[in-house]
Amino acid sequence: MNIFRQHHEFLKTEGDILLKNARLGDAHALLRLQQLPAFAAPDNTAPADTLQLKNALHVIALENGYPSWNELKAALDSAAESSPLAVPGEAFYPKGYTTYWNIWFAKYSQAKKVLDEGKGYLLPYKHQYFIVEEHFVDSIGIPHTMPEWEAIGRDWVHPRRVKEWLRLNSVYERAVDARREKG
Repeated sequence: MNIFRQHHEFLKTEGDILLKNARLGDAHALLRLQQLPAFAAPDNTAPADTLQLKNALHVIALENGYPSWNELKAALDSAAESSPLAVPGEAFYPKGYTTYWNIWFAKYSQAKKVLDEGKGYLLPYKHQYFIVEEHFVDSIGIPHTMPEWEAIGRDWVHPRRVKEWLRLNSVYERAVDARREKG
């Protein structure tokens, strides 16, 4: 499971959902589309059937910190190819960190629900998910004080903003490298 490719597919699905909701006249979806100049006019009377998937994907890109879908896709593709964390495996639960409080889940949807109901940080482990406290993310090398955590919704698996997620990913790559060098 390459987490970056998986998230790319997740975002494409989000684009499909946005498009369908906008075509149904959903006010929130139409408001999101107003980020695009063609749909920004307050008296926009463009028929919903003129909307295309590329419009929805452009909104998804903007919401993730990129000016276009192609740039968002390129950033995720690059991370998928180059990041040692692309297939997380046990990277987020290193040996010796078992003394911390955490909650484990077999399904992402369950973990996300618990995350949305309270505090914590949602991380991947092989084909499972777990929620930890701030002390855990501090100890593995991704300080909870970094504003990127809030930008991504404290969700490493399906973050709200890709640009900030990739910054956190770089920080954690360096922390993993430093742990490896210490041996």
